[in-house]
Amino acid sequence: MTKVSKELYDNLGKLLRFFRQPPGGGGGRRGAENNAQIRVLEFLDQSETAKTTGEIAEKLEIRQQSASELVSKLAKKSWVNKTKDDKDKRVTLVTLTEEGREMINDITKREGDYYQQFFDVLTDAEQVELNRLVKKLFDNKFDNYMPNRKNGLITTMIKREQMKRDLLDKK
Repeated sequence: MTKVSKELYDNLGKLLRFFRQPPGGGGGRRGAENNAQIRVLEFLDQSETAKTTGEIAEKLEIRQQSASELVSKLAKKSWVNKTKDDKDKRVTLVTLTEEGREMINDITKREGDYYQQFFDVLTDAEQVELNRLVKKLFDNKFDNYMPNRKNGLITTMIKREQMKRDLLDKK
């Protein structure tokens, strides 16, 4: 079973790398900056109220300064509005503009179509089963190393590597 487990692990890694490719492929990547900008737009699109840069930073698990820079870049593209909070002028509230909403809707549709084409090779029942299995794998491991996430990415990565070593030592 070890050979199958290794092959499955490798294939899941390949699948994850594939998913990081932009719709349309070409071997290029969307780029970390654009990916982060899209994550901000998605978060704002799913939010019913304006968000602070602090809330954006927390959701994206980035520094507040990085969130502020992302928001400024999005504002220059007219995809978000920045306004000062009436109650506390030190707080900047961020909302999607109509252009930003159109942009994220277009991206979401293109990506949805792209990934749907990828999964069309599976029947609906197979997609449901694959999703169940992936969730089972993730849910089982998530709690083992993610509680340290609040301490930062490095702590999380160290904990994950220690888990790998512990698992290898058991064999």
